[in-house]
Parts: sequence; structure tokens; C-alpha cells
Amino acid sequence: MNQQEQATELLFLLRRCGHRLHGKRGGGKLSQQRVLRILTKYGEQTQHQLQERMGVQQGSLSELVKKLETQGLVMRTRAPQDRRQVLIRLTDAGRAESEAKHQRFLERNEALFAPLSQEEQTLLREMLTRLLQAWEEQDEEERARQGKQEACH
Repeated sequence: MNQQEQATELLFLLRRCGHRLHGKRGGGKLSQQRVLRILTKYGEQTQHQLQERMGVQQGSLSELVKKLETQGLVMRTRAPQDRRQVLIRLTDAGRAESEAKHQRFLERNEALFAPLSQEEQTLLREMLTRLLQAWEEQDEEERARQGKQEACH
């Protein structure tokens, strides 16, 4: 297999792995779980703080919080010092749900990589990190080139 064929095969395998991982990660409720994990880690948050931590639009976060509130996992209240701010915190049920789901998340992660030894997992992590760093540097260089070209026109 020549270098171009090898690169094509690696890309194909990475895509298949990505597709499999997406299917095994639990579908669309990951954002809800992420809200619960952030509140578990940082405690009560204003809606704005939570929005910033998640990097989502206000409307998207409102929808997520509403679903979690309907399930009894979070509570929204007005901040006493500034009634314009909405505070979001976990309920006891939300904390229990967050911890249980996080434990299952850790167990699934471990199972996903169980076919590899600890040394192989370390090597894979190092190789993937190196690839991502190189790709990110290439992207930055490309953006810089495009910026220079746009400035010249």
C-alpha cells in the first residue's frame, strides 16, 4: 500500500470510528447531561453563565433548561440581588441523575477502549493529539493566508 492509499484508508477508518462513537454516545440527550454536569461541578449558575460555559445560543439553553425543569432535575429562580437574572440549580433528583449518568458514561468510555491495552490507549491518545494539533495549526495558517489575500484586494 503506497502512502496515498494508506492515508485514504486511515481517513476511512477514522470516519467509521467516528460514526460508531456517535451511535454509542447516547444520542441527543448529551446536551441535557452536559447541563447537569456543569451544575454538578460549578453549582448554581445564572442562565448567562451556563450559556457561556456551554457555548450555545440563549434560545437553545432555554429549551434545554425547560426540558430538565419539566423532568424535575433543575429549578429556575430569580436572583434576589437582580431580579432580571435567572438562577439555575440542580434539584436533589437532578444531582442523583447527574451522578448516575456520569458513572455510566465513565463505564461506557472504559468499555469502548477495553480492546486496547493501557499502553496502546496512551499511544493512541498521543497520536490523535498530535494529529489534531497539526490540523489546527494548518487551519490557522490557512486563515492567516486568506486574511492576507483579502487585505491585498
